[in-house]
Amino acid sequence: MATEVINSIDAQPSRPAHLRQANSRTLLRLARMHAPCSRADLVRLSGLSAPTVTAAIADLEAAGLIENVGEGQSSGGRPPELLRFRADHGYVAGVDIGGTRLRMILADLDGTPIAHWKGKLEPNGKDPASICALIREGMAAMCAEARVKRDKVLHLTVGAPGVTDVDRGVVLSAPNLTDWDDVPLRDLLEAELDLVVLTENDTNLAAVGEHWHGAADNVDNFVFVAMGTGVGAGIFLRGAIHHGSAWSAGEIGYLGVPGMPREPMQMHRTGQLERAIGGEGIETRWRAELQSAKRTDPALHDLRASQIFDLAMQGDTEARIVLRFTAAILADAIATVTLLFNPALVVIGGGVGSHTGLCAETEKILSASDFPHPRVRCSVLGPEAQLHGAIALSLSAVDSKLLG
Repeated sequence: MATEVINSIDAQPSRPAHLRQANSRTLLRLARMHAPCSRADLVRLSGLSAPTVTAAIADLEAAGLIENVGEGQSSGGRPPELLRFRADHGYVAGVDIGGTRLRMILADLDGTPIAHWKGKLEPNGKDPASICALIREGMAAMCAEARVKRDKVLHLTVGAPGVTDVDRGVVLSAPNLTDWDDVPLRDLLEAELDLVVLTENDTNLAAVGEHWHGAADNVDNFVFVAMGTGVGAGIFLRGAIHHGSAWSAGEIGYLGVPGMPREPMQMHRTGQLERAIGGEGIETRWRAELQSAKRTDPALHDLRASQIFDLAMQGDTEARIVLRFTAAILADAIATVTLLFNPALVVIGGGVGSHTGLCAETEKILSASDFPHPRVRCSVLGPEAQLHGAIALSLSAVDSKLLG
């Protein structure tokens, strides 16, 4: 790795300060990967000379990025001093804005969560100003819980439930919220929090989370399908999110549903697929099945989508009908995506989609085709996938700036 870093610099004018900083970045990365480790370990791992490593370690210690944690075992001579990366040098935060609630996470620079926070979105509190105020409240609460000074939080990544222009930090449309058309969310939050902010589509964040350390670990071509209040997909190609030319890649909630009337796609309202198998659509279908079966128990009418699937797994006839209906429509959508992108894997997640019964029924339907189809897995991270993805992106953004 050190050779690669040095070779990349050879193409530029020779600048000793630039070279020293590049070597420091290499050693910092190695110290994080192999902590605790000695200077001799870093010499061996990096291929750099002992004096170069010693000078770089001094810079890293002065910057508060590396600390001495004591002596290691001696192999016959003086015991080596062991070093490790200071994960508490700073912190990163993530936000997942859902259709009914907002969730937040605070993590150290190793990605270890140290605080969580949840806030409910009231019906009259789904506008941009209200949600930004809720994020500020959550940030203050997490910092207080973890006893972290606010200025130690270096970066925030926010997932929005709609089409999001990542470059400009603008949410183009989020139909499950209120007045979320062309909202400059990044600018609003940076002004609110005095913090560097990245905005991304929430389903894309979930895909990043599953790739980071979830069901798609080490899989560089996969699709994450999220089902909750809304329905969407994060398309991961060649190791990165595919956003499309206008940021709408993966908006499968707007796909048509077989047997339903054809309708024009309108960005500022929910799509046909989402209305059919989003949480509310599943619950509406369930109530219709109960009415048809003349089942009048009020408790049954109030079940949420995941509870309906639980009942289906217990053998309830009407719940099984709803589960199969949902899986059939989902399988059609996945088949369409598969023909377009040919992913190796489809991960199904979200508050509704991560139900094991739905995953199994969907895979069963897909396997009936003799056309090559991807493996289907349930999300490993569940509803936390978006927050893990947010932390991964914030860590990546911070890593490139730790040494200025």
